[in-house]
Amino acid sequence: MVKLLAVLVAVPLAVSGCELFVDVPNASLANADDAGTGACTASSTCSSPTPVCDTSNGTCVECVTSPDCTVPERAICDADVCRGCRADAECPSSNVCLGDGTCADPARVLYASPTGVISTCTAAMPCTFDAAYAMVSATQDIIKLAAGTYDRPASLTVTKSVIVTGEGATFQDTSAQAVMIMFDVMGAAMTVQNVDFELSNTAAGTTAYAAECTTSGELHFEHVRLANGAAGAYVSSCAFTLDRSTVDHNSIYGFYLVGAQITITSSFITNNGSTQGGVVLATGTTGTIEHVTMSGNTSTTSAHAITCTAPGIVIRSSILYGNGAPSIDPACVVGHSVVDADYTGGANNVSLDPLFVAPATYDYHIQPGSPAIGLADPASTETVDVDGDPRPQPTGSTADSGADEIP
Repeated sequence: MVKLLAVLVAVPLAVSGCELFVDVPNASLANADDAGTGACTASSTCSSPTPVCDTSNGTCVECVTSPDCTVPERAICDADVCRGCRADAECPSSNVCLGDGTCADPARVLYASPTGVISTCTAAMPCTFDAAYAMVSATQDIIKLAAGTYDRPASLTVTKSVIVTGEGATFQDTSAQAVMIMFDVMGAAMTVQNVDFELSNTAAGTTAYAAECTTSGELHFEHVRLANGAAGAYVSSCAFTLDRSTVDHNSIYGFYLVGAQITITSSFITNNGSTQGGVVLATGTTGTIEHVTMSGNTSTTSAHAITCTAPGIVIRSSILYGNGAPSIDPACVVGHSVVDADYTGGANNVSLDPLFVAPATYDYHIQPGSPAIGLADPASTETVDVDGDPRPQPTGSTADSGADEIP
């Protein structure tokens, strides 16, 4: 299937020597200067939603520099348009870009480093991660990790709500326990973004869970990688979100979700499972799984690779293909997706090779011609894919199913 882009051309209509445009996408003509040239010379001649004059070309635009952007969620000026931050470097005051596109207030941030020793946890003198968590409070609730590897020799019980972020940072299992839970979230909200979890400990022959959440807490993963351990997470009676992330090669399961309220979007969940299956959606769990690619997940018993004992789950606009048989529990409600052949439920599904780029080397992006292209539920509201690329492409088309949106 090939995406087609319709191009609309505005045709000028000559009237009394003047050109009138039926549709003018640029606001500079509507905000002409006093000389009537059709080009602005100062912002005073421009108005909302393009209140700033780009004097280099005489065009009224939304912004020229970032100070022109006054909404916190859209504080970065990019090609004359305001948008949210996408990287820490775009937030020079705190060096923290949050998941909602805002730059963090520096007063909220505690700074940690793999070699940190100072207890003040400032940007100039960072502390260890555990020291930073000990200082978390209602007013300082963000831990910024410097790039590097953070050893986890033991579980940390999380009872204070915290945001942990760190481009280039990795939590690594160094425990002596057969199976260790890195973070045990109890009655608090933990958000982790832009961090890798290396859950195997090859030297000790042990594995870890990234996190467990119980007691009405919240666990949120944004743009993380949870790999090579026992499990991504066990969640019971908690709110759980996963977005733009990869959960791969965990030996027990990717996730076990029971009595949870979930939103899982634009993620790869691949090559997980043994006796319990790759993904377990257990009794009492409600929510949505959308634009997710699940492949290579297995079960060594009669359980399914993807198990649903929770009727409140909706799976849509996804790829559930290439999982071990029996693959998808018939109790799963799946729609607008590419599915394994042994699943016959749901609606608007196809069972065809999704044309992954290189599943043998675990690249689950799709190629041109994939049956996932344009298969998503037309009501999908996801705006970016697992890589942060715009969804859908082109604008106005129907999005692709699965984690990846092909250009």
